[in-house]
Amino acid sequence: MPLKALSTLLGLGCAVLLLTGCWDRVEINDRGFVVGVAVDYKEAGEKNLYTGTFQMMVPGGLKQSNTQNNSAPHATQAYFNISTSENSMPAIAARMAAKTSRTPYFEHLKVIIVSSEVAKSKAAFPSMLDYFLRNSEMRRGVQVLIAEGKASDILDIEPNNETTPIDYISSIAKNNKKTNYMLPQSRIGDVHESLIKRESYVIQKVKRENKDLSLNGSALFDGATNQLVGFLNGEETQGLNFITKGVKGGIVEANFGDEIIGFKVERARRKFIVKQTSPDHFKFTIKLVAEGVLDKSLTDGDPTESKTLESLQKKLEETLIKNSNKVIAKLQKTYKKDALGLGAYLFENHYKMWKPISENWDTGSNLFSQTEVEVQAQVIIRRVGNIFEVSKER
Repeated sequence: MPLKALSTLLGLGCAVLLLTGCWDRVEINDRGFVVGVAVDYKEAGEKNLYTGTFQMMVPGGLKQSNTQNNSAPHATQAYFNISTSENSMPAIAARMAAKTSRTPYFEHLKVIIVSSEVAKSKAAFPSMLDYFLRNSEMRRGVQVLIAEGKASDILDIEPNNETTPIDYISSIAKNNKKTNYMLPQSRIGDVHESLIKRESYVIQKVKRENKDLSLNGSALFDGATNQLVGFLNGEETQGLNFITKGVKGGIVEANFGDEIIGFKVERARRKFIVKQTSPDHFKFTIKLVAEGVLDKSLTDGDPTESKTLESLQKKLEETLIKNSNKVIAKLQKTYKKDALGLGAYLFENHYKMWKPISENWDTGSNLFSQTEVEVQAQVIIRRVGNIFEVSKER
């Protein structure tokens, strides 16, 4: 055999040995696509600590749901829920693999729901999230929600206009551009940063109300212990969103005479001003500015008149100040936890002020609860969009 042909043959032989092919391929029909996880505590007195509920997709049912009504005879549901209990999340995932014909696969996980009981327990919340943060299949954009009550009940909700409950929940969680009574999405990557920073923080809250869901309000966590300390309602969350620059839209309502006016927020900004009046005392001035349009017609008054427009803006400013003061009072007097970002502002912009008091801000002597906070608001109505008279052509 010629030397050239022999060299070519040897080269091809070596190339074949280097080709590994799809050594880790798993057929799609063998994967158990987990799209949602709910974590609860096991009932008191039981040996196992956690109960994990996985919502898994059924590819065949998903295809059917696009072509026919799921209520039709012999229709296959596009998902199913499966639960098991163990002492840790890795053990739950391992046991789950023994209860289903398809190995749980987390690449398409969308939502993690944690019950308030788990979140309140010492070290339970970061310990539970640690499994998902370390899992190589996990994405940093997975949404985290805190359930007021039992987390697994949320996965049993009837999905309106969606194929699965998780799609329904995930869609609602993204609606902060339409309402400022709920927080922006709490992604696991952002929650991870909060766990490391040791600053108090908030996470989206979900609550089942009969057959419906509500994501109004938020769940407050102690940055030192990463334990849930309580909940904020919708109005308090609205005030918090304006203070922390979390407003992406939504409506602000105020009483104007005998009616309620609606102001659609298009842009919002915030500014902190701080003055140190003594070594242990600070005064913060929070300036809020909201711009938008009047989203509701008036039956009494002409908003195109400067006097009426000023009155409208003043009423809306009073609402912003009232709701902001509500959340400030709740955080300072009830929970004594700085989820407003005042400590973070001092650390980033006035480190010389921050350094001596850092250990006693919302722990120790808790200087945060003694800090004077004043809120100022400015509302600018850019467009009124009113129709006052309709005329008919003859």
